Amino acid sequence: NEAIEQMRVIINAVMAPEDSARGNRSSARTEILIHAISVFSARGLERTTVQHLLDAAAVSRRTFYKYFKNKHDVLESIYEIFVENMVHMFRIQAQRAATVNEVIGNTIAIYFDYHFKLGPILRLMAEEARRTESVLWPHRDKAFQSTAQVLQAEMHRVTGRKHELLVFNAIIWALESCSLHVLTNTDCSEPVLAH
Repeated sequence: NEAIEQMRVIINAVMAPEDSARGNRSSARTEILIHAISVFSARGLERTTVQHLLDAAAVSRRTFYKYFKNKHDVLESIYEIFVENMVHMFRIQAQRAATVNEVIGNTIAIYFDYHFKLGPILRLMAEEARRTESVLWPHRDKAFQSTAQVLQAEMHRVTGRKHELLVFNAIIWALESCSLHVLTNTDCSEPVLAH
């Protein structure tokens, strides 16, 4: 499955330095995360149990609890990895941009490409992260601030003008709302996404 492989690449890219620093050669944590994505996508957060995650990753309860406290901890880890990777991609593309249109266009392209390739799990996480009582809420806020700062810095570099951070936050809020709308209510075919 192409989506699973893409998720594996993202998770490995973000986790590799962390695992190397810990001297961790085990892929059990990675496998739990990768398989949890499919389980959460299919069942949703509320209907998913730790047992579902154990069965999908084919790991023991002991192994699971070596890395995670509960299913929310797993979802939080997935969200952090995806956010870190997306902010990194924003930074790289924004730094390559030479015009305002390229900075904004690249940001929009990355955001929607990321969301629609990973679809259901990102929809679930975005919806969960919007709830103030969720463990994902602080990570969402941090991601928005990081992305807004990248956009602000790169727009300043390109235009010589420093816009207020709130302008870039508004762009990101609009992207999130549009993404959730499309993932929830619309056919996600190529022509629709291009439009």
